[in-house]
Amino acid sequence: MGANSTRGIVERKLDTDKDTALQTKLKNLEKQFIKFAFLACIIVLALIIIMLIVKISGDEPWYKVLFQQSLRYANILVVLFVVVVPEGLPLTIGVSLAYTTGRMYSEDRILVKQLDAPERMGEVNEILVGKTSTITSGEMKVAQFLCEDKQIKNTRKNTLLHCELRSVTLELIKESILFNCSARIEMDATTYIPVGNPTEVGLLKFLQDADIPVHLLIQQKLGKIKAISPFNSFKKRSATVVQNPNRKGTVTVYLKGAPEVVLEMCSSIQSANGIVQLSPDLAEELRREVDAMAAKPLRVISFAYFEMNEDEWNVQFEHSGKEFEQALDDRNIQFTFLGAFGLKDPLRNNVKSVVNAVKQKGHVNVRMISGDHYETAKKVALKAGIINEEDLQKQYCVMDAEEFRGMIGQIE
Repeated sequence: MGANSTRGIVERKLDTDKDTALQTKLKNLEKQFIKFAFLACIIVLALIIIMLIVKISGDEPWYKVLFQQSLRYANILVVLFVVVVPEGLPLTIGVSLAYTTGRMYSEDRILVKQLDAPERMGEVNEILVGKTSTITSGEMKVAQFLCEDKQIKNTRKNTLLHCELRSVTLELIKESILFNCSARIEMDATTYIPVGNPTEVGLLKFLQDADIPVHLLIQQKLGKIKAISPFNSFKKRSATVVQNPNRKGTVTVYLKGAPEVVLEMCSSIQSANGIVQLSPDLAEELRREVDAMAAKPLRVISFAYFEMNEDEWNVQFEHSGKEFEQALDDRNIQFTFLGAFGLKDPLRNNVKSVVNAVKQKGHVNVRMISGDHYETAKKVALKAGIINEEDLQKQYCVMDAEEFRGMIGQIE
């Protein structure tokens, strides 16, 4: 609450109590007006004294002239000083800003919580933006996938069930998408709608397009999840351990994440001829395939799995107290690579024109931050106009997180 809330902590870092540039200029302007008013009053006072001296030297008694004229001239001086000092200027500016922010909400649905926010935004010369759901629409759809050494384009709704994959592989794909998933299925008036993470929603819709009853199958994991390793941007992978509802007595570990991370954790691969060893040459070929998908650009997500007997799981993890997360970090579990799925995430409407307007008219530099594959992020930045071909020739135009941290050091 209050100063201890997220907003309060951020405000302390941003020093929001400091005067803005507009407030500073208004204060300086007010000081200048006061100086000019004071100088004008001195000049007028000198003229008044001269006029009084002239009138006193006339026929009327000096005390009568002094009494009558002094009150009148003193009133003139006070009125002059009050009129010249712009006490209503800050109020006028405040009313103008309030009207502007109200118009921003009514016309553009931009909610401004602090009145000085538009002015502070005017001081910005760098904007950092995310990729998914910011530059792109966040409405992902599987465009192609790599399974059993085949590159398969998703050209129709039921491609998954008509692409000559083995039934074992198809079953593992369904389980990997449904069981290692934080998205949920909700129902509107007539249909079941996936809700949650855009990537997972896109994968669930991919199964729905193949007329797979995801709303029923996803419930099979309820009460059977033994462990979860949630996704984070540093490890770039998530894993879920499920007491397999389709193979009794078996515990399956489903792994999902960035292809480069998943491949490093695999020792075998699901091929058209069954499970074979993942040799260095085969792993390198898979990386090239993934890079080609990422360059299209597609968000590439890889899947892998590992199965063990339920008693073996209990001995290794349940009864020994060994941490599942630690086993993943230490690479003690040797996974079988299942496949890589490339999801298309189109740019938002007019995003390129907006970026160009911000850069050219606003003189603001736009930088994009993404947890996606290096090639995917680069291609999206090119399509959105954040960078151009000339920028790519410059050093440090595109950097991965490791290179960036190496340049600036760790951030506390």
